[in-house]
Amino acid sequence: MGDGRPGGAVLPAGRVRVSDEAVRVGGADPPGGRGEPRVRLVREDGVVRAIEVTCPCGEVVRVRCEYN
Repeated sequence: MGDGRPGGAVLPAGRVRVSDEAVRVGGADPPGGRGEPRVRLVREDGVVRAIEVTCPCGEVVRVRCEYN
């Protein structure tokens, strides 16, 4: 379900679920894992525009936030 950008996808609101429950993203820690992922809020003019998650393995996932 791409949006024309490499690695990018837009999820329809009907496929998004909000929960207070913790959710693990990805597989189990690799042997000799380096701990927990890091989460960073990317702000523009004081507004959160993206959530960036850096995996202990070094992979970075950025979730863009759009507000109506």
